Amino acid sequence: MVVAAAFADRSGSATFAFYALLALVVVAAVTALSSYGDLLEAQDRLTRSEPLSPDELAWPKLQALLWAVLLGLAVLGASARAPALGQGVVPGVAETALIASLLLLCVEGGVELYAQSRHVPVVRRVVAPPVERQRRREAA
Repeated sequence: MVVAAAFADRSGSATFAFYALLALVVVAAVTALSSYGDLLEAQDRLTRSEPLSPDELAWPKLQALLWAVLLGLAVLGASARAPALGQGVVPGVAETALIASLLLLCVEGGVELYAQSRHVPVVRRVVAPPVERQRRREAA
């Protein structure tokens, strides 16, 4: 939606950019609340004395912060555009908020990629019961 708003600004469709930012407000709010919920889950695990690495609490904090800032930028951008909708112009504050939103999403994407690259998958071996192993040996 941020990219759609940026393209709409460059093509001269300030109304479409405004509505794209309004939709971004909703999506960013839901995602920010979800990220905050993940942070609360991680903190709850820490209070139950489950072993956590420092990254397991740092990443949810950073994610929640980035999404909260994006939500603020989306609200700022949409509210700055609202009075100028009929005029077809884009206020400077709205353009700055849109550019900051794009940069923030790039940072958030990089943070997410880094967090996913550090995630070590758990490998579990499935051991067949002794009866099943005996049947396999007899069949071979």
